[in-house]
Amino acid sequence: MKKVFLAFSIFILLGVASEASAHMPRLIYSKEGDIKISSPEFSQAFYDELAGAPRDYFITSDKEFDLYLNLLAPEFTNPKGRYSVNVVVINSEQEKVIYSLDGFSTKWEEFYEPFGRDYYLKGPELDKTFPAGKYKVEVFSKDNLGKYVLAVGKQEVFSLPESLNIFWQLPLLKINFFKTSVLQFFFTPFGIAGISVIFGLVIILAVLNYFVALIVEKIKNSAVRTILLTSAGMQMKDEIIKLLQKPTYDVNVAFITTAYKYKLEENPEYVAKDLLIMKELGFNVEEIDIEGKNKNLLMKLFENKDIIFVEGGNTFYLLKAIRQSGFEKVIKKLLKKGRVYVGVSAGSIVAGKTIETAGWKDGDKNFVKLKNLKGMNLVPFNIFVHYRPEHAEIIKQKIKNPDKRRKRLRILTDYQAILIQGNERILIGKGEAIIL
Repeated sequence: MKKVFLAFSIFILLGVASEASAHMPRLIYSKEGDIKISSPEFSQAFYDELAGAPRDYFITSDKEFDLYLNLLAPEFTNPKGRYSVNVVVINSEQEKVIYSLDGFSTKWEEFYEPFGRDYYLKGPELDKTFPAGKYKVEVFSKDNLGKYVLAVGKQEVFSLPESLNIFWQLPLLKINFFKTSVLQFFFTPFGIAGISVIFGLVIILAVLNYFVALIVEKIKNSAVRTILLTSAGMQMKDEIIKLLQKPTYDVNVAFITTAYKYKLEENPEYVAKDLLIMKELGFNVEEIDIEGKNKNLLMKLFENKDIIFVEGGNTFYLLKAIRQSGFEKVIKKLLKKGRVYVGVSAGSIVAGKTIETAGWKDGDKNFVKLKNLKGMNLVPFNIFVHYRPEHAEIIKQKIKNPDKRRKRLRILTDYQAILIQGNERILIGKGEAIIL
């Protein structure tokens, strides 16, 4: 007899193969009435329990077919079960027994099914070719009681949905039919293969999830970020207006005042000038000090802003406030959402890899005693602002290697700015790029 339980390989479960040496289980022990056998040449195993009457199976075929039948009984739950079969041809509503399997005179032999790890008593078999027609297969015993298995067909061809259906059928058989622990299912070759497939699928899904996350993150990071780094702020107003996707009166600006607070004066001249130009252009401006704020509050303050305008002042003071407030993380999120970062002097310097240029020449004083000079790294270089020709020697002394100067530093006059959009970096304004 062919193996009663379906022994799928992982390849079958993945749809690579379509055949296996097994019978497809059909659980009918809880059903009442007659059973229709579709495709009788295909391997099937009907798990049933007689409850006082024979069980009738019906086959209808419009062509000649091979019929294989085999009776079995589960050894531990029905060791004395002996079952017989009558094959009946039905013509014009008349029935005639044309073949019988006598289970009472047959010697039932012990049969171990390794794939399901179950013991059976194997009874009589039938393997014959029948002409087209309608047939009844009647299974019965002396008392018409007890569990049995009717194996039908030899062609082992199963669809993927049927194959996957096995995963819930076999545990049910273990519990209800064989009265054994469902845990035994996991020690069967099929159970082991199933667990292996599930484990493999989990790994595949984890890997796919990892790569999807990487792709999503890459898409986010490759989104066009817009950063404008200036020396003199709204002196570059024409370039700023070109960046906008809507009229100035619809543009909301977060005007970051933190860097000039240390001066203890309200709106120094350069700040007052930038504010005046913005208002003349029609911008909706809100002055915001990031010192003493946190990430959640900053995100709320910036949620409807189109431009984050970081005004100049003391770079060290500004960077300290950026770190304490979490502004760096907030601005990186906002850049991915399409907000525009505009830096002015100190606001440009903090966008670089470090703020070391802030202390060059007659520059800012580190009165806050900041030791870590690492910037926000919004751009992969440092910024030198308010450049004049007399600063050339200072820069050469600070970075002696010309190649390193070209790689690590961008130099801006008060009439220039660097526009970063995506991977593009463009020097805008008056004059050529300053390369020392």
